[in-house]
Amino acid sequence: MDNKQITKKFFENLFVDNDKAYAVLAEDVVVNWPGFGMDAIVGKENLRKFLDDSGPEKVLDLKMNNILSEGDTVIADGSIITERAGKRETSHFADVYKVKDGKIVSLNSYMVFDKSNDEK
Repeated sequence: MDNKQITKKFFENLFVDNDKAYAVLAEDVVVNWPGFGMDAIVGKENLRKFLDDSGPEKVLDLKMNNILSEGDTVIADGSIITERAGKRETSHFADVYKVKDGKIVSLNSYMVFDKSNDEK
């Protein structure tokens, strides 16, 4: 698999088949959401725990619009529609992945919440 395929495997399986998604993460993967005021999450088991505890209850739609790869860097953008406590939320993202030796070693996810969320 090339770096784009590795990233797509993670993306397409996250919240659907997490074992497949996490199979392409390095054990010590570093995941960050800049601007959210939280520390980076280090380690795939810590990421799993974080998403299990704080992630969406339901993912209604997850779309990748573009994916570009240069060397060990993969950039993807898209949108996600989730449900939490009965409230539907739409977010848009641009993710920057670093891939080494067939595993994702870091992910910075730049997320913007859709203004329409305030109206719901």
